Amino acid sequence: MKLNAGKPIEIFLMNDQPFTCPYCGARCLEIGNFYHTNAKALIEECMNTECGFICYEEENEYYLKLWR
Repeated sequence: MKLNAGKPIEIFLMNDQPFTCPYCGARCLEIGNFYHTNAKALIEECMNTECGFICYEEENEYYLKLWR
């Protein structure tokens, strides 16, 4: 696993589609799951070994309420 050395982790909102890397378009692998906590978040890593992008994906309660 590559770390975003010296770079802040980018945050994205969850949606109902599998997460893909915003830089290379490859699928991402869930490497951390905090959905069962108050954080409602996932840590994702790009499966493209040359990219290795890591990000934080979180659920936003405001947007969930719009669809209920």
